[in-house]
This record gives sequence, structure tokens and C-alpha cells, in this order.
Amino acid sequence: MATGSTTSAQMIVPEVYGDMAQAEFLGQVKVAGSSAVLSDNTLAGQPGDTIHFPKWGTLADSAFATVAETDSLVIQQLSTADSTATIKEAGLAVEVTTRSRLVGLGDPLAEARRQFGILAARRVDSDLITEAQADETANGGGTPLSYTGITGEVALSWATLVKGFAKFGDDFNPGDFAGIFINSAQMVDLFNDPNYIDASKMGVGASVVKTGSLGLLGGINVFVSDRVAAKKVLLLKNQALGLLYKQRPIVEQDRDILKRSDVLAITTHYAVKRLNDRRVCVVTLAAS
Repeated sequence: MATGSTTSAQMIVPEVYGDMAQAEFLGQVKVAGSSAVLSDNTLAGQPGDTIHFPKWGTLADSAFATVAETDSLVIQQLSTADSTATIKEAGLAVEVTTRSRLVGLGDPLAEARRQFGILAARRVDSDLITEAQADETANGGGTPLSYTGITGEVALSWATLVKGFAKFGDDFNPGDFAGIFINSAQMVDLFNDPNYIDASKMGVGASVVKTGSLGLLGGINVFVSDRVAAKKVLLLKNQALGLLYKQRPIVEQDRDILKRSDVLAITTHYAVKRLNDRRVCVVTLAAS
């Protein structure tokens, strides 16, 4: 028998693991949760896979003309337009064996549910950003307002964005805008712009700065999302985009007793649409 002190060298030392760290996603949901989006559940329980977005046309200002005492008023026609969007289904699933849950660290089913919720929100956010910029003439819609930077306008600046805001004409009012949405590649330009006001300098309880906003540029909140392409900037008014759910994200679980495993799946049915072409302006910065 060996003599001397018993040290850790003679013992069975188990490996020690800390708590499981949650998977971390790059980027956050910005557009879907903003006032740029009008969202509801009006499609729930209704048949059909195509959504119609009817809207009234606008009577011309010039039609409201000065008339002489004996003149007859010119009868004008009201007009309507109809644009469509197709309902999308999105989802994914994971399968977890019973043995993996018994011998592994953490709760894979709980982690799957957490990630499902994040991915569903990010999917909708990405589709809204795509729709904001889409050419919808083939579906009865139109195109958003746009401005492309001229030579030298390679960096994000208030001076360049002003030309984009000018596209709204006399409909420009900072209070009507949900935000300025930029790619993270333009953050340095933003921070260096003399017109930028950092959110941290607005003081506690400053209601003008919305949750998730980096601060203000020209009195309008600025948000960063890498679902917006680099060198692109979205100027979005309130309720510029529509998000209609046929079925909000739902998580279902099924047990396979032969394989001794659980399948977890999430699905959602929804449609997105730019509701008003004149509530969106896509600014494209000039190439380097």
C-alpha cells in the first residue's frame, strides 16, 4: 500500500461545467416592432391565400378650382386601385432524443422554443425590409420614393438624407416618421455627423427617443439593422408597411415513442405589403 498524503492525483476528478450559455443571434428586430408597421390578425379564420389591399385614389388639387357665379361645376371621378400580396408560410423544426436530454447538459427543448421565437420575428422583419424596397407594379402596386446619391455622396450624412426627405415634398414632418433605418456599416458616418444627437445625451425619460434607437438625426430616430443592405437607407413613415397574420407563430410538440424522441416545430402564416408608396423613401449612397 502506498504511503504519504492523498492528493488530487489519486482521486477521480470529474469535469465541471458551468450553466449552458444561450445561443446568441447577430442583430435584432427593428422594423417589425416599429410604428412603421400596421399589424393585425384580420386574416385569421378567413379562407384564401391572396390578400387584396384596395385603396382610394386622390382627387387632384387642381380640380378644386375657382368658378364664376354662373359656371357649372366639373364633375370629377373618384378612382380606386387594388394591390395584392400572397400569404407566406414559414417554419422549422428540431428533433431531440430522450437519451440526449437525459445525459446532456441543459434543456434543448426550452432552448429550441426560445430560438424559435427570435427566428420568427427576424424572418418577418427581413420580409418587411424587402417589401419596403420592392417594385410592386406587377401586383397592382407601385414603387417607393427613392434618391440615389451623386458623386461624392458616399457616406451617410444629414446633407444627403435631406435630399431623400425632399422626395416627400410638403408632406415632410419629422413627427410623421417611424425612423431612419441604416446598416451597421454606416454607423461611423452617423456618429461623426454634427447633426446626430446620441440617445445617451437626451436625458432620462426623454420620450422622443424610442426603444432601440441610437439617437436622433434631424429630429428623427435612427435604427440599425443589417437586414438593410450596406449603402442603403430606409426612410419610413408611420404605418408605411402592413403585416397581416393568418396565423401568428405557433409552437407544436409531438412525441415519437418508437424513436424515443420529441419533435418541436414552429410555423406562422402571414403577408407583408407596402401600404403607401409615398410613405417610404429608399436612399442609395454613391459607390466609393
